[in-house]
Amino acid sequence: MPSRSLSGRAVTLAAGRNVPEDIELDDEQRAFVEFQDGCAVLHAPVGTGKTLALAERTAEAIRRGVEPSRILCLTFTNRAAEELRQRVAVHCGDRAKRVVVRTFHALCAWMLRLEAKTMGLPSDFTIFDDEDSAEILRSILRRTAGEISRRGGPPAPVVVAPAYRRGDREPKVSDIYDVIERAKSEAPHTALSLGTVADDVFQGLTAAYRTLAVEYQRELASNHAFDFGDLVYFTRAMLALVPGIRRRWESRFSMIQVDEMQDTHFSEYEIVRALAWRSRNLVLAGDFDQTIYEWRGSMPDKVLSSFRADFPGARDFSFTRNHRATRVLVGLAGCVAREYSVRGVAQPAPSADVGDPVIVHFGRDSEAEADWIARKIRTLANVGPGGDAAGRVPYGRIGVLTRANSRGAAISEALQKHGIPHLTVEAYEFFRRQEVKDAVAYLRFLCSPADGRSFRRILQRPPRNIGDRTVSRVLEAEQAGLRLPDMVAESTLTTGDPFGTFLAALGGGVVTVFDTETTGLDPASDEIVELAAVRLEKGKATARFHRYLRNTVSVGESEEVHGLSDSFLASNGEDPRRALEEFDRFAAGSVLVGHNVGFDARMLAAYRQRLGLGTGGLAEYIDTLEMARRFLGGDDFSLEALCRRLNVAALPTHRAADDVEATCSIITCLAPLVRATAPERMRAVKDVGAAFSSLAQEVARLRRELGRLRPHELLDRVLNESGLREYYARDPERARRLANLEELLRVFKNRDSADLDALSSLESLLGFVALARNVDRLDPNDERVRVLTVHQAKGLEFDIVFVAGLSEHEFPSYPALKERKGAEERRVFYVAITRARKALFLTGHAANNGKPRGPSPYFTFLASLGGAWREEGSTEVTKWLRGVPRNTR
Repeated sequence: MPSRSLSGRAVTLAAGRNVPEDIELDDEQRAFVEFQDGCAVLHAPVGTGKTLALAERTAEAIRRGVEPSRILCLTFTNRAAEELRQRVAVHCGDRAKRVVVRTFHALCAWMLRLEAKTMGLPSDFTIFDDEDSAEILRSILRRTAGEISRRGGPPAPVVVAPAYRRGDREPKVSDIYDVIERAKSEAPHTALSLGTVADDVFQGLTAAYRTLAVEYQRELASNHAFDFGDLVYFTRAMLALVPGIRRRWESRFSMIQVDEMQDTHFSEYEIVRALAWRSRNLVLAGDFDQTIYEWRGSMPDKVLSSFRADFPGARDFSFTRNHRATRVLVGLAGCVAREYSVRGVAQPAPSADVGDPVIVHFGRDSEAEADWIARKIRTLANVGPGGDAAGRVPYGRIGVLTRANSRGAAISEALQKHGIPHLTVEAYEFFRRQEVKDAVAYLRFLCSPADGRSFRRILQRPPRNIGDRTVSRVLEAEQAGLRLPDMVAESTLTTGDPFGTFLAALGGGVVTVFDTETTGLDPASDEIVELAAVRLEKGKATARFHRYLRNTVSVGESEEVHGLSDSFLASNGEDPRRALEEFDRFAAGSVLVGHNVGFDARMLAAYRQRLGLGTGGLAEYIDTLEMARRFLGGDDFSLEALCRRLNVAALPTHRAADDVEATCSIITCLAPLVRATAPERMRAVKDVGAAFSSLAQEVARLRRELGRLRPHELLDRVLNESGLREYYARDPERARRLANLEELLRVFKNRDSADLDALSSLESLLGFVALARNVDRLDPNDERVRVLTVHQAKGLEFDIVFVAGLSEHEFPSYPALKERKGAEERRVFYVAITRARKALFLTGHAANNGKPRGPSPYFTFLASLGGAWREEGSTEVTKWLRGVPRNTR
């Protein structure tokens, strides 16, 4: 029977989605959905309909009149976000698009993007994934090897990463990255700062580690880049340290729901707590028996304890009926959960089938185990579990789960040998493929001219005859304010200095310093309500421009920032189209300058486009924030902080006219520093600038297309004009490489948001690419066996699941047991077995690389099944269980 909402309409989801279908809201779910005002904890074990209930509660809120854009739903993956959005759309149609559904990192990126100007963060920041971050760390290690050696050899984390002790293996780059991220996520409030990650964050590390961490953060800042830890750190910082921002976001949402809360770090909870402080309408939902990310810092007990103290009187809801799995599988899951859970375990739904017995196999060695799995999958695909051809199982409904990547690789080899179509997440790391990252790097650099890492990637492919010696010559002038990406700036191309156009205009030409105030922080939908500018001729103010603009979008809470009300603008505002045309005439022939100008430039371009004026063709601005970063240093680069540091008379007030005057004062202080170092920059450009000339012209042409071409059109232009398409057409693996580039074009076209302007949509797509998890790209209709680690499979379901590698020292993991993390390992096993809907196979091996292994202790859970399990093709587990004392089972 199809599931029904409170309105009585049937829920129909796209075929192939891994969601619990064909169920009605039971009494427990209905009570939760009807609870619309207040705070609550929802404990919903796997299969009990948690996602369905969260979506129904969202839809019910909209039916009762809550504005969809004031509902925030946080999910663990983009797949889960899309599933929830689809379910809400069944009841609410297009209104579901306005619900804010995001992952935690996507939420933080969105908030920071909107508040960057106020915080003094670069508004064009790029998000670096863990691979980008690892490359930075590798380059730092190569560059600072001598200093690290003097400080005690290879870095050995002590406080933040207790797993590393004297005598352990040397940490890999990924280990170093994890420790730095952990330090940022655990930073106390006293170590939060706005402009940069405070050095105090890393006080708990060894001297060598601190050196790496501080240099790593400096490198990120110079690239206008944030890694995943930065997104959370700076969001916490702005909510904790800027009262105006906190007040604005406290009022932003009327209802907040957080899914998978059990794997959320306490620092992420702090953000949610701030957002819900005023509405007091917050639900934390999850299966708290599925906590498997303690190694990343998730602390569900601490979160729940704080939640109950922060929001007294919070309700508790529990779902107790598993609507998805068979009675046998629910029984096994309950037996495992009872070992560690203090909460109730789910029971089978009354309509659940008994199901097939659990099948066990223990191979003589790891190769034999993998071969047995492959042959069994072949049988299931041909004749089904019961030997009936009518019950055969499509490959796409089978998952093979392992504790470690290495076991998955061995099983993949066996599947390939038997000709079984399959994929691993590693093989499906689409956005990490070389040709895909090359194309994306070009787009990132077009949007963020300070992104030096993307620029270095552009230099690599196709070859541009720009070698290490040329790059080194540029880097020698870094102290003079020269950066590698400057070599393709239009000013460098025409004057020999990235600041040459600015200095020339300031000394003998015209500079226009401008600023805007807006109805909000989203260039895609908000409007400019105040536009101010000062015209500097030979460095002196000669004219001023100031207009209020009539608005069609309410100023809302932004009135608290700039003090301009809707009624004031209705009386004093001018026609926005005419005002912008007048600004064009005022600024004609000048160099445009602003503080953190990326925000104003984006807002101006987007608003112009909506008014039918085009983007204005303004491809390059001078940013006093970037100047301050290069020539002043320090931590806080907001306009207010710089005015205090430089002791200027004009102070910003969040009114455009005042902020322009403050920026003019900043320019007066910075210009001598920029001018004094110009000769050194120009010498470097003279020495090697010719090598960059062709690329500079190419970048200038493409950057002028930003905001004019839709994302997939710009990508297609990049592939052609950069030579990437031609380069990969000559690659030995050209068919695969070119197919991936075509797939990237399809992704950009299919995910292009038609309701956004071209540049906003491109920025949204680049954010998706940076934050997407590998499983987000798994096609539910792909008819191949999935070979995944248990952690990668979280949130996925399969009709048939094989849990492989159930041997001692592998599952449970020996390193985890060594660190006394047995409880978390049992939860990992719980997650593994609860991925199955219909049938479960548990396998292990007696030897690996010649070393003998016994069965995993997790086989003892089979005793709870009575006769509902059997061993096939081996007898080792049965014999082993006979020797296990009953009181230890």
